[in-house]
Amino acid sequence: MAVPVDNVIMFPDGVRDSTPDFGRSQILVKARDLMAQELREAFRSLLPTLVEELLARGDVALGRSDRELFYGTRDLIRGKALRLEGVLVAKWLELCRQELHPADKSKSPRHIGDAEELQLLDFGAIDQELAVKAIAARLRGDCDENLFGAGRRLASLSGQAEGNWPLEDFIARSLDMAFLDAGVVGMARVELLRAIERHAVEAFGTPIRRLNDFLIGRGVLPKLRRSYTPPATDKKQSDHAESVAETADIFALLQGLVTAQPVNGTANGAGNAVGSPMSRGIGELATGLSRLEVSPGQMPVAMEQVMSSLHSLQRVAPIQAAGQSLVNVLREFRASDTGQSLEHLHAVTVDIVATLFDFIFGDDSISDPLKVLVARLQIPVLKVAMLDRTFFSSRAHPARRLLEGISRAAVRCGPEAGHGDPLYACIAEIIDRLQKEFTQDTSLFDLLCVELNTFLDGQEAAADARAVQAAPLVTQQERRELASLAADEAIAPWLTMSLPPVVTDLLNQEWRMLLIREHLSGDEAAWGVAMSTMSDLVASVQPQSDVHSRRCLAARLPTLVRRIHVCLEDLKVADERRLALIDKLFTLHAGVLRGAVPLVTDSRLHLPEADPVPVRITSERVECGETHLERIFLSPGALPPPSLHSNHAQSSVARLQRGDWLEFSNAEKGPLRFRLSWVSPQRGILLLTSPQSPQAMSVSPEALALQIERGEASILAVEPIFDRAVRNALETLKAA
Repeated sequence: MAVPVDNVIMFPDGVRDSTPDFGRSQILVKARDLMAQELREAFRSLLPTLVEELLARGDVALGRSDRELFYGTRDLIRGKALRLEGVLVAKWLELCRQELHPADKSKSPRHIGDAEELQLLDFGAIDQELAVKAIAARLRGDCDENLFGAGRRLASLSGQAEGNWPLEDFIARSLDMAFLDAGVVGMARVELLRAIERHAVEAFGTPIRRLNDFLIGRGVLPKLRRSYTPPATDKKQSDHAESVAETADIFALLQGLVTAQPVNGTANGAGNAVGSPMSRGIGELATGLSRLEVSPGQMPVAMEQVMSSLHSLQRVAPIQAAGQSLVNVLREFRASDTGQSLEHLHAVTVDIVATLFDFIFGDDSISDPLKVLVARLQIPVLKVAMLDRTFFSSRAHPARRLLEGISRAAVRCGPEAGHGDPLYACIAEIIDRLQKEFTQDTSLFDLLCVELNTFLDGQEAAADARAVQAAPLVTQQERRELASLAADEAIAPWLTMSLPPVVTDLLNQEWRMLLIREHLSGDEAAWGVAMSTMSDLVASVQPQSDVHSRRCLAARLPTLVRRIHVCLEDLKVADERRLALIDKLFTLHAGVLRGAVPLVTDSRLHLPEADPVPVRITSERVECGETHLERIFLSPGALPPPSLHSNHAQSSVARLQRGDWLEFSNAEKGPLRFRLSWVSPQRGILLLTSPQSPQAMSVSPEALALQIERGEASILAVEPIFDRAVRNALETLKAA
């Protein structure tokens, strides 16, 4: 299954971020111009380094033509430094304009695509294009997070909800086109681009970071996160796993764990003791099977006999019951006459695989019903390991990929999964086929892996469909919350003033509603009218000390009162309330025009008291077609007190990525598991879905962090079962 490149899945056009339309264009222009200036200064700082390098290369060049190339290029860029700076800025602005108006892209220079196109161009053009691509690749490699953030934020400002501006390409192409426009052509242009590529991160990394910080500071998608971490920096791998990756010989490391253990022992107590009725039956069966006649093949006769014994044992191994101690069949096989007669390498292989299944059986994160199914894989996995020891170190091995698919299923099955669960039934059918049909050809693992992943992908697609249905509700609520915050921020300065009660009341009630409405509509003009009207009202109730001021106020009042009256009508304020407000304002203004000082109250008394709001997690249910959405959020104005636990929980929530799984405690239904399907771009609200339920859940990041801190929610590990067993085994070896 392809890994998504970000946390936002493709939703309908109506699902957009909540940045006001009237603010986008201004922020976009400022960001574009900021980056243009940053590029100019970065190039200006880089130019002396380029001149020195060209001079040094000319000094050591052996051929006359090479010396002329380097010296001539140095003189050329020194003489055209100012022109290059100006053209670089112009080309940057041109590329931004083309991104805003896709129709203009057809006018841009044609760039090289696939290998067939390369064959139609001369080698100089190929070198030039490759040098441009190398600059972009270098920036992507070292500035990936800031490039992704700034690119997505600029795309959002330009109305491309799911787009991403390729800023590294813009920078590389701007440089290339600037050189061309300034007359730097041929190999001189190629050498300059190659020199810039060596210093690209040093020169342009800071401008990219500053651009991203500027956009975050303006509130553009402040919660934006990627849904993956580059494998090279994957922090989920522990130190011992990194050493394993370096040696790529897990088999040799695991040998150290099993050689110190008695043959009939177990790694952690999981599994029955030898001598139980089941173990005696398995041991006797394995001993008898060793005498079976086998057709000769390409592998040694002894190995053929072992494979034949294991194959027969695989087909008749008893099915174990959930809730009982699981039998490690491999240890019973190892204790049999056949197991005792194995050559050393095969014996060690059996011990290693048996030890790993001990750890699987003792893994509390795997439900008991699923352990029963996994227990049936003991013989097939042993056969694979004996035939191909790269199984231990290669995650691409078909058997390892099937185990990884089962691990994906284990997370969503939950502890209560049973035979009625379609996913459980799918896994059981796959394991049953493997137990009956697998001999030595691992292509069966490939086939079954495809079947399981197809089933899992289908479930995830259904969950994503429910997310698409529920996301507009989440976005709508998020936009209302942001509009409320914007309205509160707008009227806050007035509420700190001493104002007449009627003005304070109007600000807190109707005018707050009006500002919320205009913010949601994105109408810049209407927002401006609402703000200027209230500013004029506040000014109109201030004492007027001289006759001239009172005359000016008298001339303005009819227009002001008419604007207030129209706004109240637009809000459909009840007639009784509207007339009462207008009458009180009339009385207030009449007094001001007579020179009287208005009676005021300290508006600050209307601000929230210092006493903290009790921290409560609130939920509400919203119907959305066939999907039932449960919204979970903190009570308004409540913020939990900071602590070490809360900081850890908040950090864990911030690292969540699309596809992660969470478990929530539920007193009535037991633990419920949900998959993260979407993260809202503005406030980071998490939309969770379940493949096995029509219910969806939206959780604010603050509420989820508090639930994790209280133990009401947990983030589930999705490490493959076999990988986790190997990790636990190596940790045991390291601690010994």
